[in-house]
Amino acid sequence: MSFTVTINSVDRTSSIQAKSFRKRDVLNQQVDTCSFDVKKYGSLTFTPAVGEEVVVDRDGTTIFGGVITRITERIEASQILTYSVECIDYSQYLKRHLVTERYENMTVSAIVADMVTNYTTAGDAITSTNTTSTLVIESISFNRLSVADCLQKLADAINYVWYIDYDKDIHFFAKNTELAPFSLSDTSENYIYNSLEIIDDLTQLKNKVLVQGGETVSASTRTEEFDGDGTIDVFRLANKFSAKPTVTVGGVAQTVGVEFLDDDASFDCMWNFNEKYLRFTAGNIPASGTNNVDVTGYYLYPIVVNIPSHASQIVHGTYEFAITDKSIRSQAEAIDRASAELVSYQNQLYEGKFRTYNDGLRSGQVVNINSTQRAKSIDVLIQSVSAVMRDPLGTTLEYEVSFATMKSIGIIEYLQNQLRSKEVIVDDQETILTLNQLTDTMGSSDTIATPTVTTGPYVWGTATYGYSTWG
Repeated sequence: MSFTVTINSVDRTSSIQAKSFRKRDVLNQQVDTCSFDVKKYGSLTFTPAVGEEVVVDRDGTTIFGGVITRITERIEASQILTYSVECIDYSQYLKRHLVTERYENMTVSAIVADMVTNYTTAGDAITSTNTTSTLVIESISFNRLSVADCLQKLADAINYVWYIDYDKDIHFFAKNTELAPFSLSDTSENYIYNSLEIIDDLTQLKNKVLVQGGETVSASTRTEEFDGDGTIDVFRLANKFSAKPTVTVGGVAQTVGVEFLDDDASFDCMWNFNEKYLRFTAGNIPASGTNNVDVTGYYLYPIVVNIPSHASQIVHGTYEFAITDKSIRSQAEAIDRASAELVSYQNQLYEGKFRTYNDGLRSGQVVNINSTQRAKSIDVLIQSVSAVMRDPLGTTLEYEVSFATMKSIGIIEYLQNQLRSKEVIVDDQETILTLNQLTDTMGSSDTIATPTVTTGPYVWGTATYGYSTWG
């Protein structure tokens, strides 16, 4: 097996101490890192420099690509220099320029492509081939943010994730949709068998979820009745009506205005939405009567749903959890939200790690673990992949992979469905000022007339001195 380290397009493998090689790949948009030692002595004269591009290949497959960001120099012997080199992935190239743009009615893939075209350096050769989302963003603005920060802001807005791969291509995708190249089983022989550790965790169990949402409009109207006495002009309402109610006094319809918006002189009574009262204007106070004032309208009521998982409760007992989300505007939406929480947390969670010599795993991938011996069949999300070189010849890498249960998959699917049915507007009121500097020049010139040249001898002209005149 071959191991090659190329720095600024030049093969520097001979200067690299193979066993010093370390690589850590962490989840999605977090920065991947790589480190190694460079020896300088005798015929090995290479000196690394910050900002140089590093590409690490193994058997023709790129396992890291990025930029040198830090170098520590030390002397090990009188004639030997060692440089400890630290690198980060190509996300460094996404931090060079600041984006000042508003994008309206564009797909995610079109937005990312535009930023790549206009806000990355052409020589860096950044692409966005693996950004294919057709989700349309109504409006999103970026004001003096790096491309990396813009990608994160966009991802947060639609609950996606992103990363830049070792071929400088930006991946932008829904969470938990990339599969690992292989799965684990008792007989798969693609991991070190006794290295697999799985931890069962009950601390986040939720199997009875109450969701308190916002308010929704009733399907039918409700009427409130009051007794007039000829003096009372304000009547407190039990319900918050969704729109101006209809009002009758003794069966006679009254004109209804909106408190603080309409003029008293134009209406019989004024309705206050927030304070929930009805005020009769001067000259229109209801006369005495029993239930002679009727207020009718569609009312608002709070959304509250409570959904249990009976199967989980039988196994684990009851674990209650409450969610308050005022953006929820219907009972169906509240049920979906509670169901998503149950899908994610009604069973115990798993986390763990394993070691393998097989290439191809990276953070963000979904890997299946199917073990008869352990009585488990679970899908887990890779959180990080750390690689170390096992031998000085650079022939074998050992990977330590940490994983966790995809505990949030139900929540993610719920949020993504909500986003597809609603407008996405981020910072719509933000004003973006782009100042374009213009280059201008101005020139001026001047000339002096040719002087008159005279020759001597020179004599005094007429001059007056006291009472005498010279000639």
